[in-house]
Amino acid sequence: MKSHQILVAGLACFISHTASAQERPSSSPGQEVSSDNRERPAGRPESSTGWTIAVGGGVLLSPNYLGGDDYSLSVVPYIRVTSGDRFTASVQEGLKYVAVKGDNFRAGPRVSLEFGRQEDGGSTFKVAGNRTNDLLGLGDIDPSLSLGGFAELDVGKLTASANLEQAVTGHKGLTGGIAVNYKSIIRHKGSPIIYSLGPKLNFGDDSYQNAYFSINVPQSIASGLTEYNASGGVVSYGAAMTVILPITEKVATTVIGSYTRLVGDAARSPLVQERGSRNQGFVGLVATYSF
Repeated sequence: MKSHQILVAGLACFISHTASAQERPSSSPGQEVSSDNRERPAGRPESSTGWTIAVGGGVLLSPNYLGGDDYSLSVVPYIRVTSGDRFTASVQEGLKYVAVKGDNFRAGPRVSLEFGRQEDGGSTFKVAGNRTNDLLGLGDIDPSLSLGGFAELDVGKLTASANLEQAVTGHKGLTGGIAVNYKSIIRHKGSPIIYSLGPKLNFGDDSYQNAYFSINVPQSIASGLTEYNASGGVVSYGAAMTVILPITEKVATTVIGSYTRLVGDAARSPLVQERGSRNQGFVGLVATYSF
C-alpha cells in the first residue's frame, strides 16, 4: 500500500513519503466511474480505444516519512497516460497492462517505482513544513523498481483488487496489498460527483521491513534509537477515498485522502514509537486536463 515519484517524480516523490512503499489512492485524478463500475478519464467516451493523457498538478499534505508525526505541504505535477482499457501509466498505479480481461475481471503485469527515503528528510516539492531530523543516522533508502502483477474483480459497484511485487533495486523486498472499493456517481443538475472509497491492507517481507523500520547497530549509535530488527508481515491497514468533480469535458478536480494505521513490527519500531506515530493521514487536491 504505498507510494512514489517521475516528472511525475514530483507526485511520486511526495506520495512515497506519505504512505509506505505500496500505498496509493483508490482512484486516480481525472477518472470517472462508468456504468459497469470501470474507471475512465473524465469527459472521455467510454468506448474510446485511443490514447488519453491527463496532466495537471496538486497540493498534498502528508507525513514527512512513513511513520512520522510531522506533516508537510507539497505542490507536485501529475500525469497519467492510458491506451484504451488495456494500458495505464501513472505515479499511483505504475505501468499496468491488462493481459487477461473478462466481463468483470482484469489482471496483468505491473511495474512500479518507489523513490525511497532521504536521511535528511528532504523533498523537492515541499513548500511548507519543517524538515525533520528524525531520520538522521539511519541512512538513505535508495529508489526501488518493482516488478509484479495485479488483479481486479468487479462485483456490482464494488471492486476488489490485489497486487504483489518484487523490488529488484532499493529495499529488494516483496510487497503487496489488497483493497475493496465502492465506486458510484452522485448525479445532480450540475456536474456529477464521482467517488470511490473503501478499506485496504498492505504487507511487506523481511527485506522491506528491515529497510524502513529496522535499526542496526551503526544506525542505533548514529541516531540514538534503540537497536531493532523488524520481521515481515502486515505493515498497515486503513481506508482511502477519492472524489472527482468534472468541471468541463476535459477539466476535472479531484480530492484524495486516506488514513493508515501501522501494525505489527512496523508499529513497534523505535522510529515510530519514539519519534513518530502509528497513525498516518494523507489529503490532497489535484486539478487535471485530459486530451
